[in-house]
Amino acid sequence: MPIVAFPLTIFLGAFLLFAVEPMMGKVLLPWFGGAPSVWTTCMLFFQLLLLGGYAYAHVIATALPPRAQASLHLMLAALCMASMTAAAIVWRSPLIPPADWKPASPEYPALGILAILFTAAGLPYFTLSATASLLQQWFAASRAGRSPYRLYALSNLGSMLGLAAYPFLLEPSLNLHQQAMLWYWLYVLFALGLALSALSLCGGGAVPVARAAASSPQPPIELGTQLMWVALAGCASLMFLAVTNQLCQDIAAVPFLWVLPLGIYLLSFVVCFGNESWYRRAIFNPALAVAIVASCAILYRPYTEIVWQAVIYSLLVGSSCTVCHGELVRLKPARGALTRFYLMVSAGGALGGLLSAVLAPWLFRGYWELHIAIWGCAALLFVALMRDPASWLHQPRPILAIGLLAGALALPELILAAAGNLTSALYYNLTAGWALMVVVGAILARRDRRRTEQKRGFAPVAAAAVLLMVASVLLSSITAKLNNSLISIRNFYGAAAVIERDAADPAWHAFVLRHGSIVHGVQYSEPDKRRQPTAYFGPTSGIGLLMLHHPRRISVDPRVRTVRVGVVGLGIGTIATYGRPGDYIRFYEINPAIIHLATARNGYFSYVRDSQARVDIVAGDARLSMEREVRDQNAQRFDILVIDAFSGDAIPVHLLTIQAFALYLRELNPDGVLALHISNNHLDLRPVAARLANHFGLRGGWIHSVAADRMTQPSDWVVLARGASVLAQPAIASQLRPLASDATVGLWSDDYSNLFRILR
Repeated sequence: MPIVAFPLTIFLGAFLLFAVEPMMGKVLLPWFGGAPSVWTTCMLFFQLLLLGGYAYAHVIATALPPRAQASLHLMLAALCMASMTAAAIVWRSPLIPPADWKPASPEYPALGILAILFTAAGLPYFTLSATASLLQQWFAASRAGRSPYRLYALSNLGSMLGLAAYPFLLEPSLNLHQQAMLWYWLYVLFALGLALSALSLCGGGAVPVARAAASSPQPPIELGTQLMWVALAGCASLMFLAVTNQLCQDIAAVPFLWVLPLGIYLLSFVVCFGNESWYRRAIFNPALAVAIVASCAILYRPYTEIVWQAVIYSLLVGSSCTVCHGELVRLKPARGALTRFYLMVSAGGALGGLLSAVLAPWLFRGYWELHIAIWGCAALLFVALMRDPASWLHQPRPILAIGLLAGALALPELILAAAGNLTSALYYNLTAGWALMVVVGAILARRDRRRTEQKRGFAPVAAAAVLLMVASVLLSSITAKLNNSLISIRNFYGAAAVIERDAADPAWHAFVLRHGSIVHGVQYSEPDKRRQPTAYFGPTSGIGLLMLHHPRRISVDPRVRTVRVGVVGLGIGTIATYGRPGDYIRFYEINPAIIHLATARNGYFSYVRDSQARVDIVAGDARLSMEREVRDQNAQRFDILVIDAFSGDAIPVHLLTIQAFALYLRELNPDGVLALHISNNHLDLRPVAARLANHFGLRGGWIHSVAADRMTQPSDWVVLARGASVLAQPAIASQLRPLASDATVGLWSDDYSNLFRILR
C-alpha cells in the first residue's frame, strides 16, 4: 500500500471537515435572523463533535487491535455514505434540510441550530473528526520511527485550504445545493482513501501505539501539563471566536469574516506543528505584546476603520494562537499519549466554544469574551515561561526587567494615545503608580531571600506587573461602558445598552439606545420634544419625507389619508411617532430584549405607547414572518415597507437579497414604496440596492439628509417603487439622487454576497 494514501486521505478529510462549516453556517444564517451568534453556535457544534471524534479515536486506539479499529471505522464511514445518500433522495440534498425545517420563532435559537446541525451533518462530521487522529495512530504503528505530528500540520493545512476555498471559490461559483453535492462526491473519494490506508493494518504486524507504549515504562504526564494542554487550546479557540464576534457585529455575518479568523487559527497549527523551530519566542512573544496594545486601543476607539480592524485583529489572532499552540507543542507528549493529547486539545477547543456561544451571552452584558481571551493568552504565556527554566523570563538580565517595568508604566498612555482619548490618563497614571509600588515591594521582599534565588533576576516580578496593568486596562474598558449605561442587555441576537444623555440639562435630557458603537434611537424627555422623530428618522430623512408627503397623506379626501406601514427592525420605535389616527404600523423584530425596551410600561422609551396609530409587533425573523403571511394568503399590502434591521454597523445580508426583495414586493401594494436604511460607517450599499432595483425593474434613488438640528443625525436612505406616484411628489423628488450601478458588484442572493466590492 503506497504511503501517500495517509497524507492524501488526511488532507482531503481535513478539507471536507472545514469546508462544510461555512456552508452549513450560510444555510442557517437566514433561518435565525442573520445574527453573528449563528456562526458562533455552529462553531460550538463542530468543536463538540470534534471532541467526540477525538474521544472515540482515543478509546478504540487504546482498546482495540489494528484490524478491529479499521473495520469499525470503515463501517462508520459506510453508514455515513448511506445516510447522506438517503438524505439526497428525501431532501434532494445530502446535507441541506428542506425549507420547511425553518423555525417559526425559536425560543432557544442556539438549541435549534444544534439540533438541525446534528441531524443534517452530525454523523459525517463525527467520522471526519476522528479520522485524522486515527490515521496518525495507524501511520505510527505501520511506519516505526516516522513522526506523526507532521501529519497533524498537514491536516490543519487541509482545513485552512478548505476554509479559504469557500468564500473565494465555492461560494461565488456554486449555489448551496451544488456545494453540497460536490462535498458528497469528495466524501466518496475520502472513503476510498480511508480504505486504502486501512490496508496497512491488515497484515497483522502493526501494534497500536498506545499498547506498545504501555509495554515499555514511560514517565507519567503531570496533571499541570495536561491542564496546560486544555488551557492553551481553549484560550486560542476563545480568541478566534471572540474576534469573529467582534468583526461580525460591526460589519456583517458573512462567510469571509467567519473564515478569516478561523483560517489564521488553523495556520498557527500548521506553523507550530509543521516544524518545531518555526515557533520562536523571540519573534512571537513581542508580536503578541504589540497586538495586545493595538487591540486594546480599538476597544477604546470604537469607530476604527474596517481595514485597520481586520489588520489589528488578524495580528491578534495570529500572534496569540501561535503563542498558545507553540507552547502547546513544547509540552507535547511521546507518541504513546498521542490520542490523549489530541483529546485534551479538542476538549480545550470545545471549552472555548462553550464560553463564547453559551456562557458569554448568559453571563455577560457585553462582548467581553475578547477581553478575557486577550488577558488569558498573556497570562498563559507567563505561566508557560515560568514553568520553563530555560525561558527568557528566567535569564538574569537587569535590562529585561527594566524594559518590562517601562512597558507596564507606558501601556495605558500608549493605548489611550492610539485611541485618541487622553481624558482618563490621570486614572491610569494612578493605576501605574500602584502597580509600581507592588513591584517595588515584591523586589524588596525578595532581597531577604537567599542569594541564590536572586540570580534569577526580577523579570518574573516585572512581567507580573505587566499582566496586572493589562488586566487593569481591559477591566477599565468594561467598567467604563457599564458605568455609562442605565441598562446593558446581551442575548443570542447581540448586545444593547440604554445611555442617559445631558442629565443635568432638562431641555436636552435624552435616553439613547446603542448597539455596539452605533446609535439606534434617541428620545428626549422634554414634553415638546418627546414625540418628535430623532436620529436617522427626522422629517428631512428618507423615511420622514415618505411618511409626511405620501400621496395618501396629502389627499383632499380625508377618508384616504391613512397609511399602512411595515418596519423590519423595531429599535425604540421612532417611526411610530409619524402615526396618525387610522394608520397601521407593523414592526417585525427578532430580538425579544429590544421589544421589551421599546414597549415596557415604565421604560425609557415611549414612541410605541404614545403613537396615534394602531401598532402591532411581530416577534421573530422578518423574512420568516413575511413568508408565513404570504403563504397563508395574508399579505399585508403595505403602502410603505421600511428595512432597518441593523445591529451595530453590521448589515443584514439576508434581508438584501433577490429572495428577500421578491418577498417584500409581494407584501407591498402595487403603488407601495420600499425604504432601505443604508447609513453605514464602513460599507456603501447603494450599488447593491441599484442591482436589485434593476433586477426587479424598480424606480427610485438615494436620499442623503444632513443633521437639521441637534435632534437629528445624517442619514442615507434608498427609496424604491414600481411606479412614480409616490416618488414624483415634489418634496420627495427634489431630494432623490440617482443610484449609480456598479458592474463589479454582483447581484446578491441567499447563495452569494460580496463585501469587498462595497467597502468605503
